[in-house]
Formats: sequence, C-alpha cells, structure tokens
Amino acid sequence: MEKWKSSLKAASGFFAIIPGLAVIATNIGVPPGCSKLLFCAVIESFGIFTLLLLRYNQDTFNSFSAKRINILSILSIMVFASALFLYLFLFNQYVDNSTSKPLFFPIWPQGELKAGFDKLGSRASLIQEWGRDDVNTIIRSSSSGISYTILFFLFLYQLFFVSLTFSFGLLASCTSNLNKTESK
Repeated sequence: MEKWKSSLKAASGFFAIIPGLAVIATNIGVPPGCSKLLFCAVIESFGIFTLLLLRYNQDTFNSFSAKRINILSILSIMVFASALFLYLFLFNQYVDNSTSKPLFFPIWPQGELKAGFDKLGSRASLIQEWGRDDVNTIIRSSSSGISYTILFFLFLYQLFFVSLTFSFGLLASCTSNLNKTESK
C-alpha cells in the first residue's frame, strides 16, 4: 500500500507542476494571441494551491470514509472530463484556423465585429471580406469581449488541471488513512 501511496503522491505532483512547463514549451491549448506565461502561471498557482489545501485539511479528509473519498475523487474526475470537453469544444468554435495565422474570436462579439457577423453571417465570410489582419485588429480593439473570452477560457483551462490534481492529491493524502483502517 505504501508503494500505491507514493505513486499517487507522485502523480498529484506531476499534475501540479508538469502542465505549466508543457504549456511554456509547446503552447498547447493556449488560444492564439494569449500569453502562454499567463496560462502557465495560473495552472501552476492553482495546482500548488490545491495541493496545499489538501495537505492543510488532511486530518479532515482522513476522517472521511473510503466511500466518501471515492465519491469526491470520481466527482473531481467528472469535473475534469466536463471542463476538458467544454474547453476543446469552445476552442474549436472560437479559434479560426482557416488562415496562416489562427484568429481567436470572442464568445460575445461587440460593436463593429458584431455588425460584421450580422451582415456577412460567418467568420469565414468576415475574414474573406475584411482580411485576416483587419479582423484581428477589430477583435483586439473590442477589448472587453476578447478579455472576457480569455478569462473564461483560462478558467476552464485551469479547472481541468486543478480537478485532476485534486483527485490524485485526495487519493494520495487519504491512503494513509486507508492503511490504518486496513491494519485494524
């Protein structure tokens, strides 16, 4: 059981540290025009915060039954899967790869961009009519729309990493309690 506990602790540490480094190295999952350092910093901060909360509340979690720990862990994995699915779905919907440099569209377009959508009907038509650089300029000029979109994407991005870290960290911190229960 001690080997199992060590494996879970290593996995929780892995999910708290490695994703941020992977983001910096590969830019994976970061929408175009967004700071990969921001995404990395948020993932690392929330991942470490999650592990610290688990450690700080270890006595509380150790008082939980194995069934309750399993339920919390499964719920956390379900949050992970849901957040990952939603993130990938939204990424596919709001990142346009039809040009040489991808464009990141706001979820809530405003002003001239909204008028362009209303008139032309689609992102592809908008890019074809106005040109990629002009569309990008308009997206960036409607700062609140893209800012809220970036914040929403950042929330989902960190949520799937944090929920996975929580699940592994919870199981790792509570295996010592399970060892005590089994030995009695």
